[in-house]
Amino acid sequence: MSRDYFRAMIVALSVLAAPVMAQDEKQKPKTALDVKAAAVRTFFVDDVAGSNQVSFTSQAPIEDITGVCNKVRGECRVDPKNIESFTGRFAIRVEDMRTGIELRDAHLRGEDWLDAAKHPEIVIDIKKVEDVKKTGSTAATLKLIGECSIRGKSRAIEIPASLAYLDESPETQKKVKGDLVRLRAEFKVKLSDYAVTGPKGSDMVGLKGSDEIELRVAVYGSTERPPKPLEA
Repeated sequence: MSRDYFRAMIVALSVLAAPVMAQDEKQKPKTALDVKAAAVRTFFVDDVAGSNQVSFTSQAPIEDITGVCNKVRGECRVDPKNIESFTGRFAIRVEDMRTGIELRDAHLRGEDWLDAAKHPEIVIDIKKVEDVKKTGSTAATLKLIGECSIRGKSRAIEIPASLAYLDESPETQKKVKGDLVRLRAEFKVKLSDYAVTGPKGSDMVGLKGSDEIELRVAVYGSTERPPKPLEA
């Protein structure tokens, strides 16, 4: 058979497949919130928009550790008429993590643990969402799907979360300009998945520190881009 024949067959198949692909695109679920905005918007995570916080808990046989980081940065994008469009990237600096004991914080930043010198940030990169369910006129639950990077290692992660959307109003303008979005989530990570094992030859992970860490996150973002930090 000639090349022209195969080319004609490929064109014909593509024409036949186009309506099916268009139909599949229309059938994708779109969860819409009852808000004014109706397009993809970018939200900037900043302390001005709300009190961002990541708390972490380690429960080991001989010691419980609770820590917190109040500085979260990043941004996310979402169409409130299509929550399935959500993507985002969030990060905290290891040096901003606090457990209440300065010596323990220094160990946490050290090369035997999170190694802040070589890997200063913990990053969660959200590629897509699934299982979106509307829970109120301006709120929904969803599963965030993406990657978590700790100590230079990246692993796939799924995070159950809740989202709330606030249109800009005279009340919200007292805090910050722009529409607001709030994310809350609770999930767990294993240190061993990211090659965090503590000092070599020790039993620190498992005895004084748990391999499984529980995290609670509250993140706020605004469509108003935060001002750039002052340069030295």
